[in-house]
Amino acid sequence: MKKLPLSRILAFFLCALAANLAFAANTSDSDIPQRKRQSPEVVRVLSANIRFPLDTDNGTGNEWQLRKELARDVLLAQDADIICFQEFRKQHLEFLKDYFPGHDHAGFVDGPDERKANMVFYSKKRFEKIAEDGVFLSPTPEVYRSKFEESASVRNVTRLHLRDRKTGRELMIWNTHFDHKYQAGRDKQAAALVEQIKKHPADIPQIITGDFNCPAKTQAIKTIKAGGFIDTYTALHGSADPGYTYHNFKGHNYGKTYGKIDFVFCNDALRPTVTEIIRDNRTVDGVRRYPSDHYFISAEFEYAKTKK
Repeated sequence: MKKLPLSRILAFFLCALAANLAFAANTSDSDIPQRKRQSPEVVRVLSANIRFPLDTDNGTGNEWQLRKELARDVLLAQDADIICFQEFRKQHLEFLKDYFPGHDHAGFVDGPDERKANMVFYSKKRFEKIAEDGVFLSPTPEVYRSKFEESASVRNVTRLHLRDRKTGRELMIWNTHFDHKYQAGRDKQAAALVEQIKKHPADIPQIITGDFNCPAKTQAIKTIKAGGFIDTYTALHGSADPGYTYHNFKGHNYGKTYGKIDFVFCNDALRPTVTEIIRDNRTVDGVRRYPSDHYFISAEFEYAKTKK
């Protein structure tokens, strides 16, 4: 076997080292605080409306190609077992999957371009997948791209059924995104979601995540709560509205009072221990930039004791 010259070996080594250092710098920037979990036993979930690529973002500094590294750094800093995305597209997956090699992904095809808008990343080390599927939030949930008349657009929910390798407990994730325009449509979508959840045993720990496009006082959120779920943020921080989670890439300068519209809910088979609105950002060329036009929402859970 012909030996490689020492100079070529050294050059290869230096290139590999530079690549590793660049990756480390990109994934652990000191301006993005690393979230430490309370214990290794908790389950950490993140809900993230990642903002689908729009032509109207071009030239604003908020296009995906310019914010993808920041989005990656913020997502990695959460150390989440499960990440529930909304507005997820192929461009997001192509970029992010290499930075989450320990996570698999599940999603429900909801469009002719095979987009998986409500994608879920989950830790393969922590969880075993039992099943994944989804339905459209409509009077006919199994009918492809069906919707309520009161809804401006087609909406769906992704269901992911997991088994926790640490505890043996089952866990069911429901990730969704309600209509952006009409409250009447959102109210009906909430009722349709609850009906789907009722088809599964109530004693299974279950989490609902999503961008609901409406605040806590609306009928849609009341319907979800009446279905046996609590808003994890309210449970730990009280009922006062913490302010908007949609901010149109303006952060604290948005100036609106619409309220929190992104939620992480759970049933009584889980106990939330920590929850946070992730407001991380980075100043680039004197401008404050955000990973999305929504703040992400995180929550940690302990399993409730099983009844004997």
